[in-house]
Amino acid sequence: MMDFTQFVEKIKSKYKKDELKIFNAIECFDKLHLSSLGSNDSEGYQVFTPQFIVKQMTELVENDILDFTKNVLEPTSGDGAFTTYIFQKRLETISSNFEIESLKALSTIYSIEMDKELIIKQRSNIFTLISLYLKKQKIEVDKSYFDMVKCIIVSNFMWAMFNSDNSMEGMIKEVAYKMPNAEKKDYISLEFPVWEISENNITMHKEYFEI
Repeated sequence: MMDFTQFVEKIKSKYKKDELKIFNAIECFDKLHLSSLGSNDSEGYQVFTPQFIVKQMTELVENDILDFTKNVLEPTSGDGAFTTYIFQKRLETISSNFEIESLKALSTIYSIEMDKELIIKQRSNIFTLISLYLKKQKIEVDKSYFDMVKCIIVSNFMWAMFNSDNSMEGMIKEVAYKMPNAEKKDYISLEFPVWEISENNITMHKEYFEI
């Protein structure tokens, strides 16, 4: 078992108060809490993707989503129908060095959701998924591993608004804006985390991405 304490402490030392709050709010459910029946939310504004559609859509690009070196971005991610499914499929491909490989698998999954309650729920769904998977497969890890997973979730699963109509000059468009600022039309471009993960070191820095 690998001890991730030094990496966790280094990353958390750079956290702002809101990031520490997110870290501490991530919890493990008894099972995944997904609105996966294609039903509307209570006010009828959102429709949650049924699991069979998630499966069919991801199978079309399965080679790409199973490649840990390729980034996956879910721009309207809800409570995690796609992100949990993709992470599950990635975990199932790991045959050795589970701790490091699973962190790599998670580190290139990015999620954007503008509904604060849903992104909070999604973060815990991701954490629940890995916790239940470890238990089912009887894989033992150091307690610090779970804190490392939380660090990645804090950075990669973001409360933000995907940019659909605010263009920059020419054909370049910013990817997303931070919440709650964007609700007030205060558009602050979102920074995306870039992780470097190995047995000897784990680091993260942020970059602005444009499309």
